[in-house]
Amino acid sequence: MHSRSPQVTIKDVAREAGVSITTVSHALSGRRAVAEETRTRVLQAAERLGYFAHPAARSLRTGRIGVIGLVFRPRDAVRGSLAGTEYHLRLGGAAATAAVNAGFGLLHVPDPLATPAQLPMDGCILVAPSGSDKLLSTLLRRDMPVVTADPDPDRPDLGWWVGRDEAAGLTAVLDHLREAGARRIALLSGTDDNAWHRHSQQAYRDWVAANEMSPTVVRCYEGDGAGGAAKTVAPLLAGVDRPDAVVAASSRFATGVVSAAGELGLDIPGQLLVVALSDSEVARAHTPSITALDLQPDMLGRAVVDLMLHRLEGAKAPKPVRVRPVLHPRTSTKG
Repeated sequence: MHSRSPQVTIKDVAREAGVSITTVSHALSGRRAVAEETRTRVLQAAERLGYFAHPAARSLRTGRIGVIGLVFRPRDAVRGSLAGTEYHLRLGGAAATAAVNAGFGLLHVPDPLATPAQLPMDGCILVAPSGSDKLLSTLLRRDMPVVTADPDPDRPDLGWWVGRDEAAGLTAVLDHLREAGARRIALLSGTDDNAWHRHSQQAYRDWVAANEMSPTVVRCYEGDGAGGAAKTVAPLLAGVDRPDAVVAASSRFATGVVSAAGELGLDIPGQLLVVALSDSEVARAHTPSITALDLQPDMLGRAVVDLMLHRLEGAKAPKPVRVRPVLHPRTSTKG
């Protein structure tokens, strides 16, 4: 039995296993096809010798660090309770698992404007970039491989993005409300200038026009959460021609709408229907439970990592993929 030594090198492992250094590298990285018997022999030799690949040496050999950065936009979206940020948790968790399975670590970068460009990373995943996003521009100028979850709404032609099918999601929500009897449907949107808000607002306007209804759009700063949403919609719900349904951009916003309705004595769903455009435990556990759109962040997280791996391998940008949301009807829209 060999004792572990800091002097053990990949050459020692190759000699112990009776294979070439290249074969050891391929067997340990998992990036190239190696016969299973050979891989097992290499792994056993490395374990006996106590060998582990030094990150700096591995970087010199492969030209990669083994780290992919992850940046969420906006920062306000990931403040507060974990339940309120379920979309980001699910996306980040699925992306982390996919990255690890491919031999990479996933680093959640805290500073979206300065730090990512300075950290050693093989590439960066940017979630929900804003219009003409400054961080995206900075990373591209520095030749950093970048992929995005949702496109920059001003530059969709940049490619290398995976998106959500906003039109399909909004249509499912609005059709559901119409079937439930709603005829005056308002949209409570966020203020961030990203693809989701832009495209969902346009899909809403297109739908109400096609159904000969009048659009009502109000906006609330995401960082103000449920309290801000309640203050924003209260005057609307107190009006003479109040809406009979409100579509809220997030679960937190939806709970604010329910709270404002309660203060005004409006019954849900009897007098007001409420839907959240992003599902979470907040919506599922609320009383009443809130109908919500599952944006499939797990699928989006896996897809965006797969896209990054293709980019790192030097592939051409594929046609963008859009993930289709799924509507979950609950008490807030069912009498």
